This record gives sequence, structure tokens and C-alpha cells, in this order.
Amino acid sequence: MLSCRVAVLLVLPLMYAASAVADNASIFRWTTDTETGTTDLRYGDAQVLRYMHQFDLSSKESTHATYKVYHHVFGPGGGPLITKGPGGLYTHHRGLYIGWNKTGFDGKVNDFWHCRKGEHIRHVRFLEQSADRSRGLMTAEIHWVDAQGQQVIRETRTVSVSLLNTAAQMPPGWQIDWRTKLESRRGDISLQGDRQHAGFQFRASQEVATAKGARYIRPEGFPKQAEAFQVGDKDTPPKHVDLGWLAMTFHVQGKRYTVEYFADPDLPKPARYSERPYGRFGAYFKTTLTVAAPLEMRYRVNVTTGTTPERAQIQKRYDAFLESLKP
Repeated sequence: MLSCRVAVLLVLPLMYAASAVADNASIFRWTTDTETGTTDLRYGDAQVLRYMHQFDLSSKESTHATYKVYHHVFGPGGGPLITKGPGGLYTHHRGLYIGWNKTGFDGKVNDFWHCRKGEHIRHVRFLEQSADRSRGLMTAEIHWVDAQGQQVIRETRTVSVSLLNTAAQMPPGWQIDWRTKLESRRGDISLQGDRQHAGFQFRASQEVATAKGARYIRPEGFPKQAEAFQVGDKDTPPKHVDLGWLAMTFHVQGKRYTVEYFADPDLPKPARYSERPYGRFGAYFKTTLTVAAPLEMRYRVNVTTGTTPERAQIQKRYDAFLESLKP
């Protein structure tokens, strides 16, 4: 009888330990490395996002690497990093990022895309970090600062990630909801540029650029070609505008990934879309930011691995995104 009781007592801790392992495998969590200025979101042991928020002016190289914040993305199910940081083709293209190369105020223009003349976009503080079984969420205060060190725009960026479960996708993908609020600190601010150097965009790994391997899926009524539909800004009226959604599919380390880009239809129009064979895509618009009227931007970025989704599947998810925006 005693030996049975001992056996039960030995088994129970093992059962609790196994339960804890299972729990940790199905929960989001944030970790921050203060030395490198990075904050990672994980789902179990799988990396999901890496928020790059270090700001270091101690050398030319560190300044170049940290002049703007951005979010790296990892492939679902423990996949590799699928976005690009500094270096490679077009060093200023970095993960999920936002900016305008012609930001006008006080009679001058700052380039918050390339950040070549001392202007920069830097992290100030976290306003919120939360994580549980259903999602991981972070809100950061970010300042767009001119070369004289004066704040131009105050950005409040909220990024939330949950699992994207589809019948055809294993493992589950990432559903990334991105909400940014831009507030003027310098009166009227003109947000201008072109579709190659402004807006909210995604840049895939340098491996995709080397292979020129990006292919695209568009809504009904837009070109069906898989290759990038490359247009400029000189056409009147402009071409390739107001798609609503756009998807890019590509390979990294032998695995196929698809990134779906959904935009809030209430954003300023026309929304000029850009896609390139090297793996950068997204959209931008022109507008004027005022003190009285902050700009709120809402997007959803879905990331899946495996079979490329059909147009109808993406459209269905976009429709669900539109429903989520309703009050």
C-alpha cells in the first residue's frame, strides 16, 4: 500500500510538469534584450516578431543600423526570419516599416524613409505589453525627430498578433494587426512621396531579392500575372491604386511563405500600390497631418507557410478584416 502511494506521489509532479510544458507551447510571451534593444514575441518556443528599437549614435555603423524602428517577422511554426534588416539590396528596407520620404513642415522637407541627414524614427517607451493564449500585444510611443533633435511627429503604434487557423495551413499562421496613430508636433505636416518610398510596407529577406523570387496575388479586376506589376507615379490618373489587399508569395530557406496585406478602406485615397520582384510591397497615400486631426492607420498582415492561398481564400479573409473594423 505504501509503495502505491509513493508511486502516485512521484507520478503527480510529472503530470503537472507535462501540463506546464503543454501550456507553455500554446501561449504568447514577450522577452526584451536591453543590450541589443530588441523585443521578441514568441508563441511557445517559436519566434513570431522581433521589434527592433535600439537607438545608438556611437558610430556611423550603429547610427545607420538604428535610425528607425521596425518589426522583423519569422515564419510560422518555428520558421526562420523572413524579413530583411540593414544591408542587402536597399539597406533602408527593413521588415514591416512605415515612413514618408517627403515629410514637409516649417518650409522644409525631411526624409523619414532613408533617414540620411540626421532625421530618425526612434522608440521612446512601451505603453503596453500583454500576452496570453489568444494573442500578444504591444503599444509603443515612437518619435519622428528632425536633424536638430526636435520632435516632428508622435507615433503611437499598436501591434497585435494572434494565430491564423485555416483548414489548408499547418502550422497555423500569424495574423498581425497593425494600428498606428500619427500626431503632429509641428503644425501642418505634408506627407508626400512616391509608391517606392513611402507608406506602410513589407520587405522580405535578402534571399528573395537574390532570387528575384517574389510573386503576387491581387483582387478580382487587377492583373492576374504572378510577376510583379511594376508601375510608377507619372500616369494620370495613377495606375494600380485602391486594391484593398495585395499578397506576396516567396521562398526562404526552401519553404514557401505568403504574406497578405490588408488596408483599411477609410484611409486617404488614392492608395498607390507597389510591388517588386525583390520582395518589397505595400501602399502609400498623400495627406496633410494637422494638430487638430491625427492620422489613424489600420492594417492587417497575415503570414502563412505551405500551399499558396487562392484568391477567393484571401478575399474571404479580407472581408472578415473589414467586418472587424466596424464599430
